[in-house]
Amino acid sequence: MRHRPKASWYLTPAILAFVILFSVFVYVAQNIESRTTVILAPALTVAPVAPTVSASQFVVFDMNTGVVILSRDVETVVSIASITKLFAAANLLTNYNVQATTAVTWSDLAGVGGAGKLAYGQTYTYRELLFPLLIESSNDAALVLERTTAGALVTDMNEWASTTGATKTTFTDTSGIADANVSTASDLQLLLRNAFSNHPHIFDITTLPQYIGLYTGWLNNNPVALEPGYRGGKNGYTITANRTLVAVFDEKINGHEYMLGYIVLGSNDIKADFSILRQFINNSAT
Repeated sequence: MRHRPKASWYLTPAILAFVILFSVFVYVAQNIESRTTVILAPALTVAPVAPTVSASQFVVFDMNTGVVILSRDVETVVSIASITKLFAAANLLTNYNVQATTAVTWSDLAGVGGAGKLAYGQTYTYRELLFPLLIESSNDAALVLERTTAGALVTDMNEWASTTGATKTTFTDTSGIADANVSTASDLQLLLRNAFSNHPHIFDITTLPQYIGLYTGWLNNNPVALEPGYRGGKNGYTITANRTLVAVFDEKINGHEYMLGYIVLGSNDIKADFSILRQFINNSAT
């Protein structure tokens, strides 16, 4: 029997396998590249004269790039009140098992303020305590977490602040009730971006209008939480700090999508000041 000569283009199984694998590799690489390409909206600029607000310090910035759009007195060190709780939550998720449980003690209920409606003997996971901590700004929940971590959570918060470059920030408790919990608008910009990037879950919690737990329910007391575009944040108040806010919002300006961070400190009226800043940026940005 005569054998038909092999065509010159005949591919051996090994060569065929190589060609297939190489084609798959090129296809995947091209698709990964196309999916990870991020097209940033153009940088925003606003009118040079800032609007009048009661806040002593503020900064509005692009969460993706960190570029500041509008600011006032961003380097003055001031008390930040319950903004502290947002960063306590971020460090809790980083350093502890949130499914661990703890029971509320009398000492946890002896602090200033009773928001959160915790009661002696109730048992919570650390994760469940995030809801009263962030939604109703519960000082009791903050004390439970500080006590059950033997104060290590506060140490973690300070170490984390240092690593982000927030060198003017100091935490002395997990609640923010102490005036010695201090920062600057510039430092808070760094901390907010870091926390939002690494722990979006805690920001999701702060967008809830309410949450029903095992023993009771909690209502969101943030004055800007129901505003359209709200992605999360934390408000606070003490006599020394006055009213404070860090918040993230989705904005559509000039046909482009932005995610902006708002930090407002030393305000007499957080909702009014925030609204003025937001309207100013939306109306004058180019």
